[in-house]
Amino acid sequence: MPSEQQQDPEPAPEAVAEPPPEAPLPEEGPKQRATVVRGTRPAQSASEVTLGRDILDTAPRRSAVDVLRVVPGLVASQHSGEGKAQQLFLRGFDALHGQDVELNVGGLPVNEVSHIHALGYADTNFIIPELVQSLEVTEGSYRAFQGDFAVAGTVRMDLGAREKGVEFAGTLGQFGQRRLVVTVRPGEDPGTFAAAEIGESNGFGPQRGHGRASLLAQANVDLGHGLSARVLAGSYVTRFDSPGVVREDDLEAGRRTFYSGSFPRQGGTVSRHQLLLGVELPREGTARTRLEAFGILSDLRLRNNFTGYRVDDRGDGLEQTNGGSTLGLRAEHRRHVSLFGQPVALELGLGGRRDGIQQTQRRYRETDGTFFADEVDADITQTDVWGYAEARLPLGRWAFRLGGRADALGVEVFDALAFRDPRFYDGQGYARSAFGVHWGAKAGVEYSLTDTWALFASYGDGFRSPQARSLSEGERAPFVDVHGVELGTRREGERLSFQASLFGSQVEDDFFFDHTVGTTVFTGETLRTGLSAALQSRPLPGLTAALSATVANATVTRTDARLPYFAPLVARADLGWERPLSGIDAVLSVGTGLTLIGPRPLPYDEFSHTVFLADAQVALRRGAFALRLDVMNLLNTRWRDGEFVYSSRFDPSTPPSLVPARHFTAGSPRSAALTLEVHL
Repeated sequence: MPSEQQQDPEPAPEAVAEPPPEAPLPEEGPKQRATVVRGTRPAQSASEVTLGRDILDTAPRRSAVDVLRVVPGLVASQHSGEGKAQQLFLRGFDALHGQDVELNVGGLPVNEVSHIHALGYADTNFIIPELVQSLEVTEGSYRAFQGDFAVAGTVRMDLGAREKGVEFAGTLGQFGQRRLVVTVRPGEDPGTFAAAEIGESNGFGPQRGHGRASLLAQANVDLGHGLSARVLAGSYVTRFDSPGVVREDDLEAGRRTFYSGSFPRQGGTVSRHQLLLGVELPREGTARTRLEAFGILSDLRLRNNFTGYRVDDRGDGLEQTNGGSTLGLRAEHRRHVSLFGQPVALELGLGGRRDGIQQTQRRYRETDGTFFADEVDADITQTDVWGYAEARLPLGRWAFRLGGRADALGVEVFDALAFRDPRFYDGQGYARSAFGVHWGAKAGVEYSLTDTWALFASYGDGFRSPQARSLSEGERAPFVDVHGVELGTRREGERLSFQASLFGSQVEDDFFFDHTVGTTVFTGETLRTGLSAALQSRPLPGLTAALSATVANATVTRTDARLPYFAPLVARADLGWERPLSGIDAVLSVGTGLTLIGPRPLPYDEFSHTVFLADAQVALRRGAFALRLDVMNLLNTRWRDGEFVYSSRFDPSTPPSLVPARHFTAGSPRSAALTLEVHL
């Protein structure tokens, strides 16, 4: 059964035509590079885009962060080790670890509610990158199916195996990189597969080693009589080290090197286990109905010390644990109805999700790791029940879209720390509950200039659910509301597709959370504005290009002051070329991924450094064997993956100071890896 990313397009009279997928290459031939996009939702706003496998395969993708960097306008930073969720930036939002970007993999939600480390914590490291068949990107909050954390946008990943048969891929690279991926696809359907990945690395500097293992399996089953089912299951575990940060003044004084680590106890462990069961009911005319149930178990233990000895002479080391269990149900129904003699495409959705969360936060002593202060010990039950409807009415060259969504949130919190230690009791009760409803409107207008070119205007209300521990007894759960608008155009074609848009998002009662020092600053109303453009081109057989650029601004409405950390300029280029070598009966492929990130505003009127990265790969496939060389950071740029400004004290013998200082985490230097693939 198709996943959320795999729904067949609704026929829409007078709509902009969707480009047909390219025909796949024969199985027995060289490595497939064709785009396989199975039934994505038809685009109904200017900035919606689907990226197929031909684009995803142009540049090296050794982990989930490489997959995310292909998304137009998205910055994914891996500044705290290989196992921690990436920090995300999109459309003027510093989404931290997922609070403003909704992520979904094969129908499974990735964002975790009320997480101890960050709202919407979205750890995508369980993904085996070779299985990502397409990315469906919906920027903004204009569609009714977009749920919690879809403030800057939604990214959905469709999973599938590349080729029929069994594939072994072994990788050896610099810095002790070792990786093995085994994929089995028993039949013609790329959506039925099983894959396992084992990898480890010493890292490119002190305290950067990691080891991981991931298993993902999916089966699409035809049950007969028009009934089909889908099962997706996975398990993942990792242990990783984290280097912490380097103070700029320590680097300039020669006390630290660019790739130094700070405190040796930093890092963490993560596990995730997941199961999705789905059924698509027999079709009746244009009507189709899909039912899905899913469950997720996740655990995180994370240790960080970003401030040294600023807070306590014993050290500011902080250990956070978060154990989550998620159960969810969803139902979606799509059909065409007639209104005043005109066909209307209707989509309805219902769902519910229950999260049980156990979380702690404790201070530990740097010398021996002994815990000396408890800060959080809580049990949380959080339930979200939602429903949405969206209708699209075409009238000649015009098309009108109207929709709405309602999410009801119920929260129960038991403060175990306050229960056993009266010093932490705040008078709100050891156990407390809260409830709230978010109502969101969606609307759009489309005007078709030609069969393949259209103009769009879109509006949508998005939201972010609150941290449950912040709520008091009987409080109406306060959602962070976003109101987004977009004006743009898009053209679809087999050889050339492009989108361009102007966007704006107004956020009520916004806040800025600096997770390096654990402080939250409420900013009031904020405004993001900007423009984005993306282009996909296949001008010649074997040649593929995807280009995108986003310019954004983020300010506090009351003071017109810039918000810190967001990315004002992001540009990305993915270029691939493939050519058969008839003389040796082989196929040569070459590709590159180029990323440009402009200076980001930092606190106290400072700015980060500009980042330009070039990754490249070259591969040769002959029959059942393929050899691929991946080079990350080809130009060996000395770049900073994360930059921050706050006060710290890394030398306990110096007097405490609250004077802000610049800190950074180093990005990876040039690294090469060689992969041998065997296709059976």
